[in-house]
Amino acid sequence: MNTELLAKFEEIVRQYQKDIVNFHYRLVGNRFEAEDLAQQTFLKAYNKFDSLKEQEKVKSWLYSIARNVTIDFFRKNKNRAVPLDDLIMDNYARTTAVDYRNEVLAKELSQEIRKCVAKLPAEDQRIVKLLYFEGFSYKEIGNMMNINQNTLKSRLHRARKLIASAIQENPLLKDIVPAYA
Repeated sequence: MNTELLAKFEEIVRQYQKDIVNFHYRLVGNRFEAEDLAQQTFLKAYNKFDSLKEQEKVKSWLYSIARNVTIDFFRKNKNRAVPLDDLIMDNYARTTAVDYRNEVLAKELSQEIRKCVAKLPAEDQRIVKLLYFEGFSYKEIGNMMNINQNTLKSRLHRARKLIASAIQENPLLKDIVPAYA
């Protein structure tokens, strides 16, 4: 790899290292394993960096590699559970709480909403998490999951309806969250 490409890659590592470690941490729930997985992600990215044609897609390209590294990790460690939902929802409750009562209420609501999201098919859960919890755009999610935006929007629409239906069936949520039209 020439020095110009190496400098670009080093900048990408500086820019995304913390995000990639956190991405893996939310998936595996262990800081040391997350750091190892992030290192594997960047190593694979380094080996394939010269094949990246569109630099503006570097974020989704990198997260796609991170996702595949994590999938490989769980294939090798089949007895491991994925703590993704609990970690995201607990963090959401912690960061949005204003006082103790609101924090407790937010955590309880988060747990109930997590149950509603868990009723979705796995691919739809992934879309919802990437969009709402990770903050990826439709285009980035489409690139990561290798689906076109119309398919993505269709799946997201179906997922929203299923979540809304699950919320309306949940006695703790149905009076708090308005009905989805």
